[in-house]
Parts: sequence; structure tokens; C-alpha cells
Amino acid sequence: MPRVIADWLPQLAWFVAGVFATGAFWYFLSQRDYLPTVGAGIGTVVFVGLALFLHTRKAHTPHALREQLAKFLAEAQQLRTRLDEVPLPVNDHNEWVNRVGAYLEKNLGNVFVVRFSDFSGMVFYGSGSEKSKMSNSLEGRSRRLHDFISELK
Repeated sequence: MPRVIADWLPQLAWFVAGVFATGAFWYFLSQRDYLPTVGAGIGTVVFVGLALFLHTRKAHTPHALREQLAKFLAEAQQLRTRLDEVPLPVNDHNEWVNRVGAYLEKNLGNVFVVRFSDFSGMVFYGSGSEKSKMSNSLEGRSRRLHDFISELK
């Protein structure tokens, strides 16, 4: 499992890049000392690259993925509280399904997208009404998100 990147580490890289970019670069340039100016410019590029790398890695750690999936679960719970609305929030439900699917595809792959919409092995009860179908959809997808969170430990 990849190591968890501390929250402060990318911020430190941005700070050091800022010191190189604003402090050192402009100081040496004002002194007409060009070799350290070039060094400060190179240091800026290196630390900006490091900061971007750390941000990218941090976004794809198992912890960050679990946190985002938990946020999606909270949104599903909110949608469940709206099942008595007239008309049903079908557009909000569909938008949520699309956002979760897009996130899964980008960060975990197509296998998770397919599983997110596959309710094999699940038993649902309902009247067949639109409300019942939406409730079952939220329930099945929430179960899948719970499965994904368990797998990412």
C-alpha cells in the first residue's frame, strides 16, 4: 500500500518554491549575480514540480479515495431523505450517479464503474413505483460504495 502523504508536505514544497521564486531569485537578480539567479530559478522549477507531484499522489492514496467515497455515501443518504418529495429528485439522483461513476472511472478504473451499477446478489423489496426504484438504486449503490471502502484499506 502506498504511504500516506502528510497534509503539510505539499504545503512545505509550495513554501520552499515561493522562497526560491520570490526571495532568492529576485534578490540575486537585483545584485546582478546571475549564477545564483539561475540556481534559484532551477530550484523554483524543481520545488514546483515536487509540490505538484505530492498533490497528485496525495489525491490517489487509499485514505483520500475512502474519504471521497464516504462523501458520496453521505450524498446518497441526503438523497434518501428526499424520497417523499413531489416530484422525486430524479435529476439529482442521476447527476449523483454520473458524478460517482466519473470519479470511479478516473481514480479506480472501469471495473469499479461496472460494479457500482451491478446489483447482483442483492435483494430489494418494493412496489415497483418510481420512488421504490430510486430507493433501491440508492441502496444498491450505497452498498457497493461500502464494499469499495472496505477493499481500499
